[in-house]
Amino acid sequence: MFGFFRKRSTQLAIGATALAGGAYTVAVFSKSTHNNAEYNKAFYKPFQKELEPPPSRESLLDRVKSTPKYDVLVIGGGATGTGVAVDAATRGLNVCLLEKTDFAAETSSKSTKMAHGGVRYLEKAIFQLSKAQLDLVIEALNERANMLRTAPHLCSVLPIMIPVYEWWRIPYYYAGCKLYDWFAGSQNLRASTVFSREMTTAIAPMLNDSELKAACVYHDGSFNDARMNTTLAITAVDHGATVLNYMEVKQLIKSSENKVLGAIAVDRETGLEYEIKATATVNATGPYADKILEMDENANGKPPKTAQFPRMVVPSSGVHVVLPEYYCPRDMGLLDPSTKDGRVMFFLPWQGKVLAGTTDNPLKEAISNPSPSEEDIQDILNELQNYITFPVQRDDVLSAWSGIRPLVRDPSNVPKGLDPSTSSTQGLVRSHLIYTTETGLVTISGGKWTTYREMAEETVDKLLKDFDFGRTLKPCQTKQIILVGGEDYTKNYSAKLMHTYHIPLTLAKHLSHNYGTRSPLILELYTQNDINKLPVVLAGNKSFTPSKDSVTKNNELSYASFDEPFTVAELKYSLRYEYTRTPLDFIARRSRLAFLNAREALRAVDGITTLMKEEFGWDSSKAQRLREEAREYIAKMGIPPSSDDSLVPVTN
Repeated sequence: MFGFFRKRSTQLAIGATALAGGAYTVAVFSKSTHNNAEYNKAFYKPFQKELEPPPSRESLLDRVKSTPKYDVLVIGGGATGTGVAVDAATRGLNVCLLEKTDFAAETSSKSTKMAHGGVRYLEKAIFQLSKAQLDLVIEALNERANMLRTAPHLCSVLPIMIPVYEWWRIPYYYAGCKLYDWFAGSQNLRASTVFSREMTTAIAPMLNDSELKAACVYHDGSFNDARMNTTLAITAVDHGATVLNYMEVKQLIKSSENKVLGAIAVDRETGLEYEIKATATVNATGPYADKILEMDENANGKPPKTAQFPRMVVPSSGVHVVLPEYYCPRDMGLLDPSTKDGRVMFFLPWQGKVLAGTTDNPLKEAISNPSPSEEDIQDILNELQNYITFPVQRDDVLSAWSGIRPLVRDPSNVPKGLDPSTSSTQGLVRSHLIYTTETGLVTISGGKWTTYREMAEETVDKLLKDFDFGRTLKPCQTKQIILVGGEDYTKNYSAKLMHTYHIPLTLAKHLSHNYGTRSPLILELYTQNDINKLPVVLAGNKSFTPSKDSVTKNNELSYASFDEPFTVAELKYSLRYEYTRTPLDFIARRSRLAFLNAREALRAVDGITTLMKEEFGWDSSKAQRLREEAREYIAKMGIPPSSDDSLVPVTN
């Protein structure tokens, strides 16, 4: 009898865990295996506590000087550009990648953080009988599985709940979810299901359940986009590529036959120019693809004197906001399948907060770092209020940003001077396009984060077909390789970190989920001294010895200062291993602090700048310039108007 109850309670516990959307593992221990030292040694591989840093920026620049000709020059260091660099380098090509600012500085850091097939595209494919839409879904579902496999530390399975408030919609949504599972085939993550009203409110008590009937649940992937981008860049370097941020392409090099032979780039840190020649040149600049195409149209490879309307990219802006964790279940997202204007809106747990978005507004041209409008922020909050039982408040917005989507079309079919903002972007499929000009410039644009790997593979396949590299090369390797940090990673890695380094769970999960098996490199720095254990919000901060009034005014020693898991050790790691060059690189893209909590990010600027000034030997003028650059960027990230004015920099 007792055996029956033990068996039944185990079944119920496993069932409850599965229904809640969490992964579970049933472990069977025997005395012999539990005490077997050899078994434990084989299963728990030792931490990598030391690693030679990648080539310094200076040595990479020396490599550029000494290389007469690369096989491939990639312009653009976003998801697609770094993906192309990894694919080409792992096939045996000599690759140089140039990024104007920082990896993921634009679109690639401002996504919805989902590795997904696109449930809305599936709905359109069925009702519009569109094979193109269906192919896009199936392609993305396959690539979703690849992201989860190649970067297991950065990507995880996320259940997504669709609250249903009308009985007739339950079979409709459930059928759609099951079709989504079916088209994923063997790559399906977990089976979709239906939750009762009681189960739904137990998992998501913040939901308004007054008219709730049930909820349909399907599964997709969630990931950290900017960290994924940086990881791709470092992986490319590990495979021999020359990867440089803050290198701006000023001119394409042309032959007498008007063929592209490379580019002239300026090091934005020193102002020095570099002539970089290559057999093949790839334009992977996302929303700015037309800028390079305009250079390509000029016989001398120079940009036009007057601004042009984009012909290839149809830019649109999408706004996201970040809210406190109580707006969404901890391990399950919410989906609003049909907003008033026909869009799909997500509310997703991400990095300990809740990510909500997105809007869709057409633009005349792609602009750098667009600011989210109050109207767009309120639009998202108003949609969320339809589901939340308590008042959704503007002051709860921790951060907000606007990103540019590079929706594309064939530029050869578009007349010059056509304003792209005169038509809606909703009808455009987010597939990608590879376009080769008569000069040999290869442009890859469009698509989405989930399909970056396949886009890169197709681009390099195109290069191998159209250019002679003078030797036999390997086939595509990117379905087999594991990105840096994912090697030997296990889902219980955070527990191992806690056991070895005696750190809090929040810090262990943050490091394991963003750095994977490279986390011990950070924690070795963390244990060196007490300074390295400090939150970056307090690092180098003068408020440790200020007057009482200044501490009270800026609230710099609040609990929130210790609530974010970003430490001085993580900053120092990023300087040594990830080509962090400015305070903004770390605050916005390596650590994501600006995207998670803009107010705390503003407080962190001074300390981070002080530490980087010491590390790099900056003079006071450069440190001040980079400090203000970071503060101005963060000040545009949706900080509520009611916030302390002393935090927001005054700009002219």
